[in-house]
Amino acid sequence: MKTLSDRDIAFSLLNAMKLQAMALTNLILESSNNALRKETMSILNRMFDHQKQIFDFLSQKGWYPVEMAKQDDITKAQRDIQTIQNNVQMVSM
Repeated sequence: MKTLSDRDIAFSLLNAMKLQAMALTNLILESSNNALRKETMSILNRMFDHQKQIFDFLSQKGWYPVEMAKQDDITKAQRDIQTIQNNVQMVSM
């Protein structure tokens, strides 16, 4: 029987975190109960912290190489986010 390496385990954990984050996000978006939404958002934020720790571990080991974003791409992403936020504000008025 083949044993799992640290790399395999870390990637499995990272993928599990991604799936759980999607499920929690859907729960938040679909819930009408404010207490449930608030608690789920708290859990999701903690999950983001755990995911970052796993990502950092993978990155430090060189198992998850990351390409540095170009400044133009960062600026475009910031503009896109601002547009989305403006649209959300207009809808909620």
